[in-house]
Amino acid sequence: MKKSLIKVFTSTLLIFIVLGVSSCATIFGGSRYYAHVTVEDHPNATITYNGSLRGKGFATLKLKRQDANNLSFVIKDEGCEPQTVDYVGRNFRTGAFIGSILGWTGLVGGIPIPWGAAVDLATGAVWKPNLKEKGITKQDNKNYNYLIKYSGCPVKQ
Repeated sequence: MKKSLIKVFTSTLLIFIVLGVSSCATIFGGSRYYAHVTVEDHPNATITYNGSLRGKGFATLKLKRQDANNLSFVIKDEGCEPQTVDYVGRNFRTGAFIGSILGWTGLVGGIPIPWGAAVDLATGAVWKPNLKEKGITKQDNKNYNYLIKYSGCPVKQ
């Protein structure tokens, strides 16, 4: 009887901890997103990220939101020079951050503590790719398209 009560208590506590450390931006979008990278008009061009080959002509990568301003892809097609494409911008997810403050603020000794905002900042969930950078479009909160134009390589007919 005592062991089963301990299991129930532990399970319940674990559920409350998991719910307590999740917050608006972390729940709606998470701390990572999917980058769908396409090399326009070059279906055989290799796409390299962090020194690792990720695909030919198209690649999907799961990336940390906080690193959206520090992405570098190297593309290379047969008979052409490699081209490095850097993405250096990111935007703040204001709506999700406000939701975290309004929905996940608790009181400790009568003092409001924005737990949700702290979690979102710590996990990087408050960031998203900068849609003003060339070639980036948004599908939804978890998926962004990166269309790369291979300027140093003529289109093969």
